[in-house]
Amino acid sequence: MKGRSALDAYSNGKAWWTTAISDIKKNQITIRGYPIEELIGELSYSQMLYLLLCGEVISRRKADLLESVLVAGADHGPRAPSIAAARMAATCGISFNSCVATGMNMLGDVHGGAVEDAMKLFYQTKEWRDEHQSTIQTAVEEQFTLLHRQKIKLPGFGHQLHDDDPRVKRLYQLAQELVEEGEISGIYLSIAQEFRRKLKEAKNKPITMNIDGVSAAIQCELGIPAEAAKGIFALSRGMGIVAHAFEELMNGVLIKGPCPDQDNLVQYNGASLRHLVKGGETDECKSGTVY
Repeated sequence: MKGRSALDAYSNGKAWWTTAISDIKKNQITIRGYPIEELIGELSYSQMLYLLLCGEVISRRKADLLESVLVAGADHGPRAPSIAAARMAATCGISFNSCVATGMNMLGDVHGGAVEDAMKLFYQTKEWRDEHQSTIQTAVEEQFTLLHRQKIKLPGFGHQLHDDDPRVKRLYQLAQELVEEGEISGIYLSIAQEFRRKLKEAKNKPITMNIDGVSAAIQCELGIPAEAAKGIFALSRGMGIVAHAFEELMNGVLIKGPCPDQDNLVQYNGASLRHLVKGGETDECKSGTVY
């Protein structure tokens, strides 16, 4: 982002919209230089996603690994705020696409943002290792110490529910196969593992890598920009959001809030009961006391 306004760019001879992604003309659709009819029936969903995002067609093996990441993050039940929001929206009678959008709009820096943060950390760690010609262990030690000094939580590790996230081991197994085949380097997977080892050492107990951490390592292996991570996670979790919103819509329940109507779940901690006096003034104003 260069900070120039669209009008300034347009006034200097630029087109109003410029894109290297697609070229659309009458009876012609070209994606990244490829005619759409050549892509239909040949590319998988994940290959098409990578082509649109990164500009090249990746091998089917790499695409399968990326698709495994999408599958792994697809759903985590109504505990996840995005899923809960979509289900609540479905009980309010709004259009189905609006229910889905409600859930998707819950994804951001806190819920779904750790993949981007972890990718930036892993990329930065490798850059530091290459620049200083050090080992992975030394590079991770440097970055881990820096995070600790700045009191920044290590992204991609720990989980409120799981102490051994079942998705991580399977994704590592699939990724390791591609390392052995020479499809990916494995450097970012090793960096992520070293961060897990370092965290265990610091906490004196094992801390699970979560879906964000392993997804970040794999996407780094594929050369995906960190800034695209939230969008990719939205595509992944979007599958679960669609399914849960549809299920709730079919249930026919109306106006379901975030929790049951129980006093112990929603507690009031404001001012005690008070009343307006004649003329709309409060007792405090009548007495001359101003708060």
